[in-house]
Amino acid sequence: MTQSFNCLPEGETLDDLIRRECAIGFDLRFCRSVAVSEHDRDTITCDPPEAEFATLYALTDLGEAIAIHDADLTSAGADEVAAAARALLKAMVNARRDPPAAAQRHEAEQAVLIDHHRIE
Repeated sequence: MTQSFNCLPEGETLDDLIRRECAIGFDLRFCRSVAVSEHDRDTITCDPPEAEFATLYALTDLGEAIAIHDADLTSAGADEVAAAARALLKAMVNARRDPPAAAQRHEAEQAVLIDHHRIE
């Protein structure tokens, strides 16, 4: 069974993301919504008593935090976070065995910036 991560874009795999972004760690943050409309996804990090959910982030070598998975603050949510953290750690260990070269990383970063569907 393939695990899904609700913060990753459709079709993005955890292994590809971790390798491309050179993740070196992860962080769990308690969060709550500050959305002003139902389509708004703005959130803030807060103290656990104020939290509505938890988000697992991958931390990159450039200091970025990339959201991987949001989970409810329930027993089932804790199980989801544990499974996601295990998969994240496994992906980081595997990526260390075959890190991308600087040229590959630059090419991947540039490819993300280019919209192939844009008409000029």
